[in-house]
Amino acid sequence: MATTTAPRTTADLLLEWDRRRPRSQQSAFGMSELGECRRRAGYRLAGIAPTNIGGSLQAVMGTGIHDAAASALRDLQTEGLIPADALIEHEVSFAGILGHLDMYIDPELTDIKTTSARWLAKLKVQGPPTSHLWQTHGYAAALIAEGRKVSRIVIDYLARDTGEQWRWTGRFDPQHVRDALDWVTEVRSTPLDELARDHHPDSAWCQHCPFRDLCWEGAVADRDPRSVLFVEDPDAAEWARKLEDARDRKKAAEADEKTAKGALDALRPNSVGVELVAVPGYDKALKYTVSFPERLDGEQVRKDYAAAGRPVPVKKSDKGEVKVELVEADALAARPTP
Repeated sequence: MATTTAPRTTADLLLEWDRRRPRSQQSAFGMSELGECRRRAGYRLAGIAPTNIGGSLQAVMGTGIHDAAASALRDLQTEGLIPADALIEHEVSFAGILGHLDMYIDPELTDIKTTSARWLAKLKVQGPPTSHLWQTHGYAAALIAEGRKVSRIVIDYLARDTGEQWRWTGRFDPQHVRDALDWVTEVRSTPLDELARDHHPDSAWCQHCPFRDLCWEGAVADRDPRSVLFVEDPDAAEWARKLEDARDRKKAAEADEKTAKGALDALRPNSVGVELVAVPGYDKALKYTVSFPERLDGEQVRKDYAAAGRPVPVKKSDKGEVKVELVEADALAARPTP
């Protein structure tokens, strides 16, 4: 009798392939998690079993790119075009933390990172995040502990959606290794239920985390997963103060941004297109983009529909929107009686 199976999409097959890889089944804390979410690191270090499958299509695409690059490097090595003692997809360990570096050719360590074009634009301005620096320096520390020399670290970034590349280079800095190990020590010494959740539950990091359900367990039913924070610390007044303070800081920051942007408009050389302007005494340039995008004229649309005697078509959201305002307590007494 033939076995009937549900149809599997390409996405399903890619995620299934990723789940079956030995690297995906690794349960120990790894260098790629350094400097990321402290709560997730705590679960890993404590040996807690995952509650979710984890993984994402973006990660699968990144894995495919890594595998293709590694295959090409091995071919070049076989052909004698890169040194025979070069390390490709090499497993290392430092301070009990496992890692897999992409390439090492004495004295340079290279790591491949895939990202989106939007994130790549931020990287070009801000440089690699702490987590990437700690990860690559962890690889370097492991190699140095093996007696190898690492004087330069390279992170090759590639945008999956556009193919754009950007390369960051820097010298090995032992302080990154010390900072990373201090971070691990702090995570180890902190009780699991006191470790910070360093990402929002609707972020890609949380959505694909193997501990997502466990991490946000205890939230109020049918409410935002972050309601678990109130369950853990039911101080309504303090949370209300945090909300008010955050909005005040946001308002002040937006005003400061508008003022600085207006002042720097004095340096803008263009009336259309894109121009870069150097800033003496500052380590970043200014990028001026002037465009004239077309936007839907909602008021005119309403007028046109009204003239035709038809209601403007709207679509009701499947998920209710929650608006939270801070009002004077006296408003409670003044509100209408139901």
